[in-house]
Amino acid sequence: MVKKLFYRFYSNPFFKNVSTLAFGTLSSQLILFAVSPILTRLFSASNFGILALFTSISTIAAILTTGRYEFAVGLPEKDEKAVNVVGLITLLSSIASSFYLIVIIVFKNTSLNALVHNEFMHLPVAYLIPLFTFSAANFSALQYWNQRSKAYKRIAFSNTLQVTGATICNIIFGLIGIKEFGLIYSLLIGQLLAMIPVFLTIYKSGLLKKIRLKEFKPMAKEYINFPKYMLISDFSLATSQQIVPIIFSILFNSATVGFFSLANRMLKVPSIVLTSSIGNVFRNDAIDVIRATGNCRQLYRSTFKKLIFLSLPIYGFLAIFSPQLFSILFGKNWVQSGYFARIICISTIFDFLSLPLNSLFYVLQKQKLYMRIQFLNAVSGIIFIYIGHWLFGSAYYSILLFAINNAIFSLLNLYITYNFSKHDYDI
Repeated sequence: MVKKLFYRFYSNPFFKNVSTLAFGTLSSQLILFAVSPILTRLFSASNFGILALFTSISTIAAILTTGRYEFAVGLPEKDEKAVNVVGLITLLSSIASSFYLIVIIVFKNTSLNALVHNEFMHLPVAYLIPLFTFSAANFSALQYWNQRSKAYKRIAFSNTLQVTGATICNIIFGLIGIKEFGLIYSLLIGQLLAMIPVFLTIYKSGLLKKIRLKEFKPMAKEYINFPKYMLISDFSLATSQQIVPIIFSILFNSATVGFFSLANRMLKVPSIVLTSSIGNVFRNDAIDVIRATGNCRQLYRSTFKKLIFLSLPIYGFLAIFSPQLFSILFGKNWVQSGYFARIICISTIFDFLSLPLNSLFYVLQKQKLYMRIQFLNAVSGIIFIYIGHWLFGSAYYSILLFAINNAIFSLLNLYITYNFSKHDYDI
């Protein structure tokens, strides 16, 4: 009976594709989770805080780097056209990363340096931001190419390679005493390693020969809605998610940033493993279903039910036992992260439900609406962080108000995307 149930589960195309993606992501996250108790004993909370600042700044910068054209990679019917979208992204990321480097040099070597209150921008490792954003932008574009081809195994392998490479470097740097920036060096090395197999795949296909510089301008015009609307939308979303470490470094200290980053990092593991995989499959299936029937109501409902089934036991358990788990796994010095994690669960469970289904904004080209929602989310989130600090002088209350704000906007996104799924569209 169990064998029959397993066969039925894996023969379902949706579950098969999700499980393929989830297995690769799960394996990489299990490695990350397993090594975290070692890393928290090799590196201090301040070291994790510096990593969080680097990641936050780079993630926000990477959004601007691509113009969000990577979401257009799956839309052209012909591969020859889609590969020129990838080429366009490479060009844009080269220009943007060069600009970032110039800005950093100017701020670090002129009187403008005094205007930068964020301690991270005074560190030499800030020079690595342009390189990381360039590699992240191109890795994202290449992964969307694999999604277009439904090459889920290749996506899973690349994700695993990225985390494995970074993890090995983390341990090596920690043991040999390169601790202040070792976590950042490892992150960059893992990112560069992960790009190799993805690039080789598209190179072997011979489609790189189809890239023409003269095609970039028509591609940019045809899919102008992505930078026009999604640039601000995703920038706002990334800001709302990544702004906490940056603001905490100003309001509090790098150790508080480190405690928060570990809590956020661990709580994101279920989301990274499952929602990204479900979202990738849902987006591709939604395109096919809408083209065939005009709407994706049934697909939306079934996906939402699966998300509820997965999220409630995971985050219910974490909301109750996070302080004890963090103390046992990472050491007593990290119990504060456990209390942060308990608060973050308020928003994470709703993120878990809404993020995979938010891809309907992209599929149906409702970028302008999504832009407005995420912009409001980012602005109100920043305001609530400062309110928590202003009224209570406590990082706990800042995180609590920030989490409640995110939960409200996640519910709003669910309401809107469900209404989208009920109507007929022609794509």
